[in-house]
Amino acid sequence: MGLAQEQIGNSRIDQAVRSPQRGEQNQRQREELRRRARLLNRLSLGFCCAVCFFAVWLVAAKGASIYSMNYQNSRLQAQVAQQQADNANLSSQIAADKDPANILAKAKKLGLQKPTKTVTIPTTESGK
Repeated sequence: MGLAQEQIGNSRIDQAVRSPQRGEQNQRQREELRRRARLLNRLSLGFCCAVCFFAVWLVAAKGASIYSMNYQNSRLQAQVAQQQADNANLSSQIAADKDPANILAKAKKLGLQKPTKTVTIPTTESGK
């Protein structure tokens, strides 16, 4: 029994000596885990910031694109309205120019007159 007690005593002494080493190892492992957790937290934060920046940039780019399209749309609508006004003006001028009284007035202004006598030109039967 003396040998067994001696071995038990030696194992207790070894445990006592190893306990501080195990405590230091555990502490190192905890510190390493904390360091890794901080690094992971920082990387996660950086990734989240990058994703948020990209999302804001994407929304801003789409907003700028929509603003540009709206501006072009309003310009085209203004051009269409102007062209419709021009077409209406030309249509009224065409209607006025088709009026026989207006045609007669312009002809008199240019010196063209309606013949007073009707002149008939005799034709021969041979067509010469």
